[in-house]
Amino acid sequence: MYKQFVKNMKYFLELNYSEENAENYRYRIVKSMEPLSDVKKFLELKGNDAEKYNEISNIIWAIKGNIAEYPSFRVLSWELWGYGFDGERHDCNDTARLKEQLKTIDLLLSTQYWH
Repeated sequence: MYKQFVKNMKYFLELNYSEENAENYRYRIVKSMEPLSDVKKFLELKGNDAEKYNEISNIIWAIKGNIAEYPSFRVLSWELWGYGFDGERHDCNDTARLKEQLKTIDLLLSTQYWH
């Protein structure tokens, strides 16, 4: 499930990249979650960029907390944990933005952007 998510995220970013589209809200949402595609980048954030790390960590925490709404998150949360992504609750994400991030993750777990 995690590998599908990473593949779809990369493909989504490739498909939607352009100078004009860089300001697109959905593109920025996916781009902001890019550290979820590489545990090394995530761990680097942990030591170097507390604000960005807190945002990603909060998304991981929210994935675990929204399994009832998004059943595919059950497997994803276990795989994130297995790869070394740790999630903690931080009050750093705007609620509307966090909801959009979770919807987007659910979308990226499907085969819609699979290449």
